[in-house]
Formats: sequence, C-alpha cells, structure tokens
Amino acid sequence: MDKRGQHLRLRKRTQSERTPNGVNMSMSSPQHRRFPCKPSFAVWALVVAICAYPQDAGKAYPNELKGFKFYERHLSPLQPYISGKAAVVQQLGSDQGKEMTGWRVVVYWVGDYKSNTANGHLWAKDISGRLASLELIPKKPISMQGVHFPSAFSHSLGGVSEINVSCDVYSDDFGLEYWIYSDDSKVARKGDLMRIVYGPSKRLRLEIEGE
Repeated sequence: MDKRGQHLRLRKRTQSERTPNGVNMSMSSPQHRRFPCKPSFAVWALVVAICAYPQDAGKAYPNELKGFKFYERHLSPLQPYISGKAAVVQQLGSDQGKEMTGWRVVVYWVGDYKSNTANGHLWAKDISGRLASLELIPKKPISMQGVHFPSAFSHSLGGVSEINVSCDVYSDDFGLEYWIYSDDSKVARKGDLMRIVYGPSKRLRLEIEGE
C-alpha cells in the first residue's frame, strides 16, 4: 500500500474526546559583577530573556526520553512538513527508511493536497510530497512499564485498525510521540513500546493544516 496515506490510518483521541495534538531546567544564578555604569533596560531585558529560555529550546525534539535519543544522531536535520524527498534520501539513503541496530526507520509522506483535510476543510497550505513523519519501530520487545513521562507530555488513547490493538500515546508539542500497547495481544504485551513518532510540531501543524 502507498505510504503516502498510511499515516492517516493512525487514529488518536484524548480521553476528553478533543482533537489530538518543556522540560523544566534549573539554572544556577549568574555571578554578580560590578558595572562601571548603570546597565540599560535593554541589557537587563536581554539577560532575563537568556536566563528564561530553556537550553534545549533550539532543538527539534528536546523532550526525547533518556535512552531513546535518536534524532540528533540518526534523523537530523529532517523536519516533517518541511523536508522533501531529496533531503530524506541524503540522510537515510532511501525514501522508504532504513534499518538500524535494534530499530527500523519508517518514512511516511504527505499525500495529494485534495486528500488532506482537517476539521472538514482542506489544509491551509499545499505541501504534497513532503515528509509527513518518521517512525522508529523496535525490532525486539521493549517494556515501558515504570517509565515516567515528564509534564511536557500529554496522554491520549490511540489504536491501529490493521492489527486491532489499542495504545496509550504520550505526545508533546514538538511532535514527539511514544505509542505503548495498552493490553496484551497477539503481537505484544501490555506496556511494550510499539513505535516512536517524530512528527510536525503543534505550531507547524496549525500553520500548515489550519484551525
């Protein structure tokens, strides 16, 4: 089946039936210095802005869990909804993904513009043929039971109709999702990791798809 439309089969909903879709960092106080003259308001504003801005804010996926940090090493600089086929082939060696030790990378593409709808209307921008998402599928069972997700993640329920399974989905505003099997099934045990999804950020999704 054409992977252009496969990503649309994944359904996700929150427990309150809403539409689907910051790591706290402590910083030591800067050393006190004497200024030869009183610093301007602009200087103080700049200092406050730097201190308040998270160190990881410039990263595409700053909330990757410890032990599951794949983006910078294997996927960067690819960006869903922005990168085209040439960029994907250059990074992965194929437009279909690649095999890694213990993992398989799967690539999904945005389909024809007329088939892309959100809340009953066509997307605000036509990005047909661009990268839709990247998924990492574990080749062996990985239990996520006992894993604590930071407050940056929200919990929702999802499922995959082809294999008739339900999942707990933990997602953040940067487009990162962890899909975990909710129950024992023929394909996995409860708490096992199904996939890690690297998708578009919430901000970019709203810009491309519209309200």
